[in-house]
Amino acid sequence: MKFYRYVAIIFVASLAILSAGNVCAETLPTKEPIVVNGDHVEYLQEQKKVIGTGNVSITYKDIVLTCEKVSVDLENHDAEAEGNVNITQKDAYFIGDKVRYNFEKRSAIIDYGYVNANPFFGRAENITKDAGKDEFGLNNGSVTTCDFDKPHYRIQAERVKIYLNDKVEANNVVFLIGTVPVLCLPYYVQPIRHNKKTNITVIPGKSKDWGYYALTSLRYYMDDNFRGDILLDYRSKKGLAEGVNHYIDTDAGKGAFKFYYTLENNGFEVDNTGAEAKRYRYQYRHRWDMKDVDSTAVVEFNYLSDPNIIRDYIYNEYEELGANPDTFFSLITAKQDYTTEFLIRKRVNDFYTVVDRLPEYKIDILNYRIGNTSFYYSSNTSGVYLDMESAKSIPSATTTPKDVGTIRFDTYNQVSYAARFFKTLSVTPFAGIRETYYSRNKWGDTNEVRTLFREGVDASMKFYKVYDVNTNFMGLDINKLRHIITPTAGYAHVHQPTISPDNLNQYDEIDALDTENHVTLSLENKLQTKRKSGDSMASVDLVRFIVGTDYLFRLEKRSIDIKSNKFNGVDFKLELIPYNWLYLNSDMHVNTKTCSVETANIDFVASGGDKWSISAGQRYYNLESSGQSYQVTMDGRYMINDKWRARVYERFDLETKKFEQQQYTITRDLHCWVLEFTYDITDMNNHTFWVIMTLKAFPQYPIGLKQTYSQPRFGSAGSAESN
Repeated sequence: MKFYRYVAIIFVASLAILSAGNVCAETLPTKEPIVVNGDHVEYLQEQKKVIGTGNVSITYKDIVLTCEKVSVDLENHDAEAEGNVNITQKDAYFIGDKVRYNFEKRSAIIDYGYVNANPFFGRAENITKDAGKDEFGLNNGSVTTCDFDKPHYRIQAERVKIYLNDKVEANNVVFLIGTVPVLCLPYYVQPIRHNKKTNITVIPGKSKDWGYYALTSLRYYMDDNFRGDILLDYRSKKGLAEGVNHYIDTDAGKGAFKFYYTLENNGFEVDNTGAEAKRYRYQYRHRWDMKDVDSTAVVEFNYLSDPNIIRDYIYNEYEELGANPDTFFSLITAKQDYTTEFLIRKRVNDFYTVVDRLPEYKIDILNYRIGNTSFYYSSNTSGVYLDMESAKSIPSATTTPKDVGTIRFDTYNQVSYAARFFKTLSVTPFAGIRETYYSRNKWGDTNEVRTLFREGVDASMKFYKVYDVNTNFMGLDINKLRHIITPTAGYAHVHQPTISPDNLNQYDEIDALDTENHVTLSLENKLQTKRKSGDSMASVDLVRFIVGTDYLFRLEKRSIDIKSNKFNGVDFKLELIPYNWLYLNSDMHVNTKTCSVETANIDFVASGGDKWSISAGQRYYNLESSGQSYQVTMDGRYMINDKWRARVYERFDLETKKFEQQQYTITRDLHCWVLEFTYDITDMNNHTFWVIMTLKAFPQYPIGLKQTYSQPRFGSAGSAESN
């Protein structure tokens, strides 16, 4: 057998040389030989064919073909294979009783075949693969994401087209669960490249506010520019609602248009205003990253029937957009030495108070080095027409606040000097001036100019010591310890402005600028070690602790005298990462005047991979402006076994000693499907449950119901924020 194998390889190699004819070898590209292995391999010189039988295996580039019998035409690289034919190539493999395959063109015709093109499995009377394309065509066949010989479900169609890593198209479709047909469609598309969403979603449930409900979504996809979700929802206490989420993806950026409408309670009045309960929202969002010109354009439009429509019907977006979704256009250009922004903001919902910017242009220069010196120049300049549009009063009100508009030009210019002493001490003195023009002030006076002078100095030092500690006590994997101490101090003084903020309309932070005279102090302690990362050792943070405060000097503001120096509270930040699976982050602000804690937050995250995870957080604040709140949040997940998972989410108010929200989820793995049952309790009175069944290959669904704990990011870069 080995003798025939070697003979076949020699003949194939010789044929590749002879096929060059009289053409010089340097000018004619040579074809890679086809290597045929088998129990019996025979070369037919006149026909230029190789015949293989018995445990045949052919390797060509990244293609591997196995079968019982094969005939290979060495002229055109055609092969005819029979008997348990299995062909593996990039991202797919297929099986058939009889296969005609061209190794050079990578094309195939398969009789009574099976194809595996992740995440789909297909069977058909006839399967074709087009030359040079990662596409498969199935005639009179079916596709599914279930890998069982008798799949739990399948999509049967006259013609199916599988585009690897892109999408699946089918014509004259019948959906079957087991052997029972449940739905017929003339055309069906399932994208693979985009979000992992199933095409059809039905979420039934019950809640106090909605009653019994069913939230449904039908996904459509023609191409990247024509895809989205059609929504049709029913709530027994609200009625029908419909909507569409349409997405675009072009050379001019990505965007989404969303529309949602309901004739609440079928138009019957739900308030005392005498108006029908027509509630709706329109939203358009688009982002275009123009890398050639280092610019990003963003547009967002939100038009609502009332201020509560998103909160009542699309709560997950309410958490994202807040109570007042914005409408604006922004064009930001970021160059090496400067950044510019052109912004237009206009109110479209008259029940909100909004500061319109019609338009605003900004240019920021950050630390531009002056020649080869240690002097640096920075500035920020803006020009804007500001118009504060007040929310329209409710019908019972007698007056509506008058809109206030002004033109404002503002520029701040600063020069700083970067000095270093003793290799560890950095000192940066600076001085700047801010000039601001107002077309009118709060009292109607016109053409006012405000001037502020600002000067100060920033200083920092860094000390470190390395301890020769090497231990794996409690699995900490310590390979030496480095302790870094970084004290910083900054002094800033702002002279009394020529116009008091009391005489200006307050549009943003620029109008609130006032005299300042304070020192900022901070001390950072960091403990690092080295751990293996790939083939080398890398530094990782174990502990990071920062203490900071502002000290205010005595100030005289007009007739008001602040008679004593004072600390403006103390801030604490602590980050612990003893293991790569455990993280703790906390921050606290202490009011030194009252000796009380005003805010305190703690985040704890631990993960055991796919087996379990737990996240816990504490949120506490006690402020004069907004009162007191003390809540604890926990999110735990556990894999009971290969089939069952459990999840618990809790939010508890320690002030009222009541649960604000409880959410319990049980998940059952149904091989190719995932069944999820969730029970939610809000304010102890609102009980909601829903059932979701999703394909494992497409786990996302377009309707946001779950409460998600916001986990902080690992590492010092994310110590102050959460995802």
